[in-house]
Amino acid sequence: MESWSVDQVCNWLRQRNLGELVPKFREEEVSGAALLALNDRMVQQLVKKIGHQAVLMDLINKYHQQKNGLESFTYYCETASPKCPEAISGKNTKSFFTRYKTLQWTSSYALPDFPYDVKCILAEKKCPDHSMRIRIIEFLQADMTKYLEGSLYPNTQQYNIVVRALLQAYPFLDEDGNGFLLWKRALKDRFKYVRRPIEDDEQVLRNKCKFGHRRGQTRKSLSAENKHVDIQLQTEEEPIYLDGKEMDVHINWLKQEYTKTQRNWKEVDNRMNVTIEIRRKMISDKAPLKEILRLFPFLRCPYQLFREFQLLTRMDIYKKTVEILETYSENILSLYVVRNNPINIMLQENLKLHTEEDILKYMKMTAACLLLPDVFGDDSSLFAAVNEEVEVITPVLKVKNPFNVNSCEFALYIEREELTQLDDCTMALAALVAAFHVFDIPCPKRIHRTLNFLESLVSEM
Repeated sequence: MESWSVDQVCNWLRQRNLGELVPKFREEEVSGAALLALNDRMVQQLVKKIGHQAVLMDLINKYHQQKNGLESFTYYCETASPKCPEAISGKNTKSFFTRYKTLQWTSSYALPDFPYDVKCILAEKKCPDHSMRIRIIEFLQADMTKYLEGSLYPNTQQYNIVVRALLQAYPFLDEDGNGFLLWKRALKDRFKYVRRPIEDDEQVLRNKCKFGHRRGQTRKSLSAENKHVDIQLQTEEEPIYLDGKEMDVHINWLKQEYTKTQRNWKEVDNRMNVTIEIRRKMISDKAPLKEILRLFPFLRCPYQLFREFQLLTRMDIYKKTVEILETYSENILSLYVVRNNPINIMLQENLKLHTEEDILKYMKMTAACLLLPDVFGDDSSLFAAVNEEVEVITPVLKVKNPFNVNSCEFALYIEREELTQLDDCTMALAALVAAFHVFDIPCPKRIHRTLNFLESLVSEM
């Protein structure tokens, strides 16, 4: 950003819905270096509207924080790992930011021109009702399909970019920090809904044959199996008696709702809030994990696991994890200590098979995630089992075909049993960190430096 011209700064403003500021920035000849040097008083003189002042200062501050984060990561690698002989150079830092200028449409995505009624609701900063949410999602899905030249299979990074653009333009849609995952899930569901009836599209049919129907059947069979196990546990194990009939009502409702295909997520959130005290008491009293999950099965859902973490820490761990991997992936892969690692060798072989920028970025982020324990000299077997069976009882990731965009699988295991399936490496990494905290599981010494690094970034310490 330091080397941007005035034209590049103006384009950057337009992409962030600050196009009204372009004439003034041109008049004052604000380049990238000048933009980063602006202080509060300068911004007040340059920008009239308070809302635009706040947004602009927030963007500048986030850039400085990201840059400072890279410097602190270099120091952390030098001091934390005896195996790390190479620090991250200033050249690597510069190349990392240069790379952001050359990203494809995902990095410069502009929201579509919403219909008049949607614009009115958004202009009034009112939280939209269910029907209005559907209309917003429909327009986002249609707009993404245009950008994808008719494809109905966006990747995770494209979903993330679009949802971030929506929440950045309309922060009140974030809903106390929970909006990102809700809007992303709704957008993914919309694409699934559009793909479902299509029978003549080659890409849709190919993906359905590869994994679409199989995954759907797996979920159905797993749901039936979980329901059977739940009934069996209720008949064979002694029931837990809780104080208050209302608490029993909430827990029974959660157990029944979990077996449904269409779930009332808003009510799930409310009842998980009500029952958090008894849930935390069970966890602090070291109740068996199976019993906790039997009473509160929604902790198997990544969204609820992240939400539980947020209720305890006030931190959005998923959003933070996305920022961590996007910030540090290039720098992690440049370290000498991971150059001859089998994961890195596998990455380099797969990078030769693709040219799409978003796929290359996804692969590099996945590799950086899996290489973190090696960066800090920790035991990688306590972090992830790549194409292997899980052997440890503490939370660990099970990863299959990490660099195959069509068949890669991520899952979180605890006590050698699968807790939940995950969409990608960012969700997997967030779930791993959250699981230790939510279930109050002591961190093994042979992995503590890696998790300490991640938790320090999540908590911004």
